[in-house]
Amino acid sequence: MGQHIVIFTTEHLIIRTATLDDADFLFSLWTNPAVMTNVGFPQGLRTSREKVAAQITSKEKPPFNQVLMVALQKTGKIIGQCKMTLPNEEGISTTDVKLHPDHWGHKYGVEIKRSLVDYLFRKTDCIAVEATPNKANLASIKMQEAVGGIRVGEAVYKFPEEMHAYTQSIHHYIYRVYRESWPNTNLQIK
Repeated sequence: MGQHIVIFTTEHLIIRTATLDDADFLFSLWTNPAVMTNVGFPQGLRTSREKVAAQITSKEKPPFNQVLMVALQKTGKIIGQCKMTLPNEEGISTTDVKLHPDHWGHKYGVEIKRSLVDYLFRKTDCIAVEATPNKANLASIKMQEAVGGIRVGEAVYKFPEEMHAYTQSIHHYIYRVYRESWPNTNLQIK
């Protein structure tokens, strides 16, 4: 249902827009406790396939501020999703990467993150790209550092009181990759 648009490719991956055909995969990813614990949902996100589908169809400004799918180049198999935002009023963009647990440990996260940062620096005027990995998520912290992210702070995100029964507060670090320190050698997207 619907055609996707390839945003870019990397050495091993295709980053593309989501279509309604991706709703089942996203639903299974977002309701997976192993994936969502680090973002404050230890039993997975409380959502429905209908809500996931609605999120796919509400494209704010493609490819920014929307769910993007991550697929293997060789097979086209979907392995995760990512997101990047337009810069805020301070010139800061953000990224997010979620991979299915079957594909953890292959360095795909670093490949995705590096490409998102590069894309943001090439296509927007952001001064930095920020991510907020859970303090307990060592893989995400290593991913931020592998692409030149610098820890600039830490904070605790607390969900609204009405969500406390199924969420947990997230003690997270704040990492930023700055445009001025982004070497041209990182350019790898096609």
